[in-house]
Amino acid sequence: MLLVVLLLGSGLLALLLLNASVNQGSFELRELEKRAGELADEEQALQQELDSFSAPDALAERARELGMVPGGNPAFILPDGTVRGMPDPAPAAPGGPGGEGAP
Repeated sequence: MLLVVLLLGSGLLALLLLNASVNQGSFELRELEKRAGELADEEQALQQELDSFSAPDALAERARELGMVPGGNPAFILPDGTVRGMPDPAPAAPGGPGGEGAP
């Protein structure tokens, strides 16, 4: 009789420990899923910010701020060394040859 009680008691204790372990894993999984969702939201926000910086109008505005000007028609050098096209010089930057900051 004592042996049966000991076996049942140890079985219940093992079951309790197993249940506690499974619950702990469940809590960790829930926290990791929450963190993964937060990181996915952050990734999406950063991607949108990157897309706004790489938009053509944003790049053109930043280039103007740096004193760059649009290029004209390009010329192409072919593999045989001949030049195709007539290049146009770029227009002068606002404020003279050195840009706005030039004296």
